[in-house]
Amino acid sequence: MLTTTTAAPDAAEIAPEPLARNRDFKVVLLGQGVSSFGDAITNTALPLLVLALTGSGFAMGIVGALSTLPDLLIGLPAGAYADRWDRRRMMFVADLGRAVITVAVPLTYWLGGPTLAVILLITFPLNVLRVLWLAAYTAAVPGLVGRPQIARANAIFESFFTVGWIAGPALAGILSAAIGPASTLAIDAITFVFSSAALLLVRRPLRPAPRAERPHLLSDIREGVRYVAGHPTLRAVILFWATSQVITAALATALTYYVTRDRGLPADVLGIILSAFGVGSLIGSLAAGRRPPEAVGRALLVGTVVTGFILFAFTIGAPVAVLVGGALVAGMTQSVVLIGYITLRTALSPDAMLGRIGSTARTISVGLMPIGSFVGGAMIDLTNGGVTLATMGALLLVASGAFALMPNLRRARVPRPGKRAIA
Repeated sequence: MLTTTTAAPDAAEIAPEPLARNRDFKVVLLGQGVSSFGDAITNTALPLLVLALTGSGFAMGIVGALSTLPDLLIGLPAGAYADRWDRRRMMFVADLGRAVITVAVPLTYWLGGPTLAVILLITFPLNVLRVLWLAAYTAAVPGLVGRPQIARANAIFESFFTVGWIAGPALAGILSAAIGPASTLAIDAITFVFSSAALLLVRRPLRPAPRAERPHLLSDIREGVRYVAGHPTLRAVILFWATSQVITAALATALTYYVTRDRGLPADVLGIILSAFGVGSLIGSLAAGRRPPEAVGRALLVGTVVTGFILFAFTIGAPVAVLVGGALVAGMTQSVVLIGYITLRTALSPDAMLGRIGSTARTISVGLMPIGSFVGGAMIDLTNGGVTLATMGALLLVASGAFALMPNLRRARVPRPGKRAIA
């Protein structure tokens, strides 16, 4: 049972037990690795299902916006609760709840019900649970592995997650063509059950350290926001990350439309392209595990520029081999960028504020993505997927040039173990 009465020790005080001997780390790694496989399938099958039901890029954009709206509305409270509650329990409840909600889509389709209406109905609560899970997960990692091993643990987690994104999209494309995208979604529900069951085996307490006083929830939220706003490096890096996320919010929608409608290619080709991105992400994660990026600001800028040029290459009628190769390179760069960003954010966060700072960052970045989803979906209907992808590429290049003028972003680095982080 998930009963814990002892608070976790401060992450800075945990002896850096080798990850290979850290049983709880391996349990969480396995459970969430399986879950990421299901997420990769859903990320491919759900846009295909909405497109099959409506034929509209704007409808796909609405679903994308509903997927990220919870980050804006409940991201800050979720972080505050992660700094108060048992983080393991939060992850367990969120995963189990997502299993129950996800299975509603294939059940409705099998029974001949209003599938699109169900998708619109469940997308928001499903992602509310995702936000709660992310708040607990990011706050739990330092206590799970110890601060000296955060960068390596993040790289290993990302490597396992991307394994699912290698096989998942290709399998989703094949299954969507064979049995339909709705039936394919049932796999994701099964993986959520597995990941929640794995959390029952975690022995290490993942509760935040007890506080002498527990202020009002709003005071906790304000404290996290003030910390980010007052930290020049965190502020610059998070704003740039948020900008790139808003610009590419409709990327999956635009790519799905471009490949299957503009180019008239079958769904399994889309799956192969997404799988290539997963392979690139795995390569980038393994590289970051051996040598995590210290110069995070430089990595963010370079990786975003590379992605911008790749989006342009996608839209010039390039052959499938070029699309696959571009996705591979984009996966490599974006994985290194993501690991560096998360590691820097965690390294600059006090243990007592890990949940709030992480959720503040996600509220700014993911919470604003509905804007990009709506605009991207509307642009697809007004033009096509190729024009939308090209516009995203241009905006990424412009944003990179503008943010490169900020010294706090260019010089942002992950502090080495034993050295105090400088704002």
